[in-house]
Amino acid sequence: MMSKKSIAVYRMPKEQDFFSLESELPILQDDKDKSSGFYFSDFETGTQYSIRDSHPKTNSWPNFDPHFNETSESSDQNYYLAKIKEISEKISEGVFTKVVFSKIKNREKKNGFELKNTFLSLCKKHPNAFVYCISTPKFGTWMGATPELLIDTQNSKFKTVSLAGTRTKEVEWTKKERKEQQVVTDFITQNIAPFCTNMNVSKPHDLDTGSVIHLKSDIEGELKKENSIWEITDILHPTPAVCGIPTQLAKKYILQNEKHKRELYTGFIGPMNLNNHSSLFVNLRCMQIGKKMISLYLGGGIMADSIPQNEWIETENKAKTLLSVLTE
Repeated sequence: MMSKKSIAVYRMPKEQDFFSLESELPILQDDKDKSSGFYFSDFETGTQYSIRDSHPKTNSWPNFDPHFNETSESSDQNYYLAKIKEISEKISEGVFTKVVFSKIKNREKKNGFELKNTFLSLCKKHPNAFVYCISTPKFGTWMGATPELLIDTQNSKFKTVSLAGTRTKEVEWTKKERKEQQVVTDFITQNIAPFCTNMNVSKPHDLDTGSVIHLKSDIEGELKKENSIWEITDILHPTPAVCGIPTQLAKKYILQNEKHKRELYTGFIGPMNLNNHSSLFVNLRCMQIGKKMISLYLGGGIMADSIPQNEWIETENKAKTLLSVLTE
């Protein structure tokens, strides 16, 4: 009989230890209490889920049977390129400011593939990323190493980031990428301003994730007494870095035109009030692990001057984060 147990394992950026949670209870949905647990959301509905464990373990891999859901098919390159062209045209016409379009790249699961070894390899190769593995009856098994913080909170103080633009080490930033990142920064600061005081925004700087480099601005502030961190989370997510602007119009386009369901890709994920951690991350650089196949979820921000072939190459470069540990 298949176990109903849900598990979550995570390692915070720039930390050595990893933590694990196990629960025989069903994952909580839109938990109003939001006291302590490992939280994640899906892209399609924005529903918040959580796994609770009153005795999380440190540096101990849980003993469990992974849940495997059926994986999606790899995305067709011609379809992807045609959609990028269509989005760019719609932006030029003033329909959108930006849309983030995604694809799936499948890899056969190698003989001897082990979740624990893959997780530990991601931790070693990406010390500055949030690395996780979760397995639940509803969503199957997912793993990732995301560079993007959604929100980090300590008492009334919070931090978030504006992350956008992608390049490799061999090339310089273009106007398109700098504009793309500024659009994200403006969206975040304008939307959270009513909920906070003493907001500071850093100048854009490089974030080197190993395989690619992003433009990043750090944003800090203090929550007003009457507001909660979950209110800011609801406002920020989905961010322009994973959906687009205007948010609802971009999301509608994505749901109608991407042939796969994103599920946990581009949702948020992370621990809240758990092991002295209260941080949620945007679920990028992630993969769904099936019985025979592994599906990598990859996307890019499309602007008016996006070149379809370059956007495809950008997603292939982003895949290297995960492919590096799948080819070992």
